[in-house]
Amino acid sequence: MSTKPFQLTIATPEGVVFDGRVTSLIVPAAEGSLGVWANHAPLVATLREGRLTYRAPDGAERTGTVSGGTVEVLKNHATILTPQWESAA
Repeated sequence: MSTKPFQLTIATPEGVVFDGRVTSLIVPAAEGSLGVWANHAPLVATLREGRLTYRAPDGAERTGTVSGGTVEVLKNHATILTPQWESAA
């Protein structure tokens, strides 16, 4: 597991709800939980409704809920497009 940061953007139809550096990301992919770290291979996956968790470079873990959507990982940037995001914090 890497502690190097990468960019994470979470967007809904209303706009960007998070755009920042993280060291890990776990998303509720259609086929099960999917972990993403720095230098991850490129991918596109469908998301199911569920909990998304990411860790900030300072070690703080944050969670929220997505209502489906997609995640794309490309060149150290993960982009999540979801119809609805609800932050747990």
